[in-house]
Amino acid sequence: MKIERTIEILEALASGCSPQTGELIENESVLNERDVIRALQKAISELERINHTEKQIQSTEINISREEVEKTIKLFQSVNYNPTYSRLTHFFLKSKQFEFPELNSNELYGKYYGYYSKYDLHYFFKHYLTENGFTLHGKLKKVRDTHSKLWSNIDFFEKETFNNLTEKAIDQLKSKINEIGILKTDNLPEYVINARKKHYRAFESWTDREKKLLERAMEYTNDLELLSECFQRGKSSIESCGKKILHEKNSIT
Repeated sequence: MKIERTIEILEALASGCSPQTGELIENESVLNERDVIRALQKAISELERINHTEKQIQSTEINISREEVEKTIKLFQSVNYNPTYSRLTHFFLKSKQFEFPELNSNELYGKYYGYYSKYDLHYFFKHYLTENGFTLHGKLKKVRDTHSKLWSNIDFFEKETFNNLTEKAIDQLKSKINEIGILKTDNLPEYVINARKKHYRAFESWTDREKKLLERAMEYTNDLELLSECFQRGKSSIESCGKKILHEKNSIT
């Protein structure tokens, strides 16, 4: 249930009305007790605060480069310290002294102090970790360990950006992606719901049809920003799938 709908229901109850019919609740109801009404009003205020904060976080553009995040993750791994979303946040905001001098003395330590809030970076790093084969506790998922190394050295997306797709071709590609639709819609975890506010196909399984479209598109462009816009997925998901396609294609030839 969305926060907005939850607030509407609580407001109706606090006003002594049924959320469904709008009818007044009997005076004998426990919902008409003063302490219950105060508790409902406090809950409404807290939900409104949370809702406002989440919207602010989602609208904040985080300009921390992929290279900086990957460098920091490797730094954490070098001292056998899991790069959790919370630790990464502390690192970039310099809000915690670590027990490892290598972390506290790094040039990136505290680089974004004063630029972003803890909540901004929590949201950013949760999304980054889950999109790049990590758990929220900073551990590599087994699938990433056993498979992605096979195509991790493919540098297609690291080369100079090129794009030979016409505006018409881009519109056609977007249209074909929209036709595929999405399957995962029920009981989604919060991080997926949040990710889909930016890319509505985030965390959706790659279909054979979609892979074919990506393979075809990569003949004309390696622009991750453009491909992310067309496929409505995060750039890391596009990059991972694209590298796997190229690896399998090279293996056959």
